Amino acid sequence: MTPLRVHSLHALAYCERLFYLEEVENMRVADGAVYAGRRLHVELAREEDEEEWLTLNLESERWGLTGKIDCVRRRDGAIIPYEHKRGRAARSREGTAETWPSDRLQVIAYAALVEEQTGREVAEGRVRYHADNVLVRVPIDEKARADLTRAVARARELQSTVERPPVTQNERLCVKCSLAPVCLPEEARLAATISETTHVQPERETIRLFPADDDRRTLHVLTQG
Repeated sequence: MTPLRVHSLHALAYCERLFYLEEVENMRVADGAVYAGRRLHVELAREEDEEEWLTLNLESERWGLTGKIDCVRRRDGAIIPYEHKRGRAARSREGTAETWPSDRLQVIAYAALVEEQTGREVAEGRVRYHADNVLVRVPIDEKARADLTRAVARARELQSTVERPPVTQNERLCVKCSLAPVCLPEEARLAATISETTHVQPERETIRLFPADDDRRTLHVLTQG
């Protein structure tokens, strides 16, 4: 069986429809946010001490996963996988910084890869949110491993079906999704609310995911300088 990309589990936790489009229908779109994230990783790799900064490509037969870890560091004899994110951390009701569910699952999966590769238990993973300069620690405990087990099972289940999952009920997730132009979530929601018997379009305010007008123009450079 082909290993799952760890990043696909990040997509799964964010939106099952996103996972399906990318991993089953093989539709991937790189927007500005994706390229900005890649640039962040390049800049960090240049700034860090090579003895502490290790980027690893790992694969786990046990978990059926493969992935490239942003950074693995040694701290007091412990090996800690790091994940770097451009955005802000999630916040609890008390205002405490937390990982987003998709980021948490991703770093748990990377910890599992490191454990299998090194034969050493990983006690925690860490996620750095650069927009608000916050570091969040993620315990790698039995609950974390159980969550990873369920996620992998769900991913395999979705891979085996020919039916695309419905759009997420959380409309806010669609605003920042790079696959919104392919997924067409607002169109799908609108179609789902139309009565099958009367075919009357109900009054529903949709969110705009794309600009009303594209004012960009093509510039042709014919001479140098």
